[in-house]
Amino acid sequence: MSDQAAEQPLLQTICDDSRRRRNMPTGAFTGNTELLERVREYERATLSAQQHVPTMSSAKAEDIERLALIDGLTELYNHRTLLKELKAELSRSRRYKHHMSLCMLVVDDLEGIVRRFGYLTGDAVLKVVANVLRGALREMDIPAKYAEQQFCIVLPGTTVAGASLVSERIRQRIGNQAIAHNWQSFSVTASIGVAEYPSDATEYDELIARSIEAMGYAIARGGDRVFAA
Repeated sequence: MSDQAAEQPLLQTICDDSRRRRNMPTGAFTGNTELLERVREYERATLSAQQHVPTMSSAKAEDIERLALIDGLTELYNHRTLLKELKAELSRSRRYKHHMSLCMLVVDDLEGIVRRFGYLTGDAVLKVVANVLRGALREMDIPAKYAEQQFCIVLPGTTVAGASLVSERIRQRIGNQAIAHNWQSFSVTASIGVAEYPSDATEYDELIARSIEAMGYAIARGGDRVFAA
């Protein structure tokens, strides 16, 4: 069986799940203006915090530049860099009339893992997820740390169907990882929300809000799943 044929059942499951959501009463899953405002407020807070980072000596200029771009824990792009790259990709998608998708990912019940094993183990989980993202994506794709416990992936030139398949592979890889830290061994699952430009949103902050909303719906359905907006 070809890889394309093998992927069809996964895509069908994701699409069926999304169709069931669309048959729910109005208001169960619509563009959430309060969520959009929280996305915008988080952006303002992040930019404000960045402006108050103290300066260091010129000898550390390279380190400062790297810290401004990269999340120190996962070594993925940070929130500020993500927004810059997302805006640039969105501009290119508009210019060339290409699709673009955004995926938002969270580790299911990471708070429970932290309560049980401690913060260092929680950090170890986030590092494992970051490594999975690096190994599962194309060179042109952009994985980033969006918030303290959330990851975001920009997929240029990708429809919601393609992004859902990529997300499903990532979900499976995360679930198959054996995590060993501080003499503990366990595995985790992830919930992923997918939104597409231009069908789901046309502005970068709206696209983020829709992918977060889709991720929230995946969590509400029990987690360990992909949900497309």
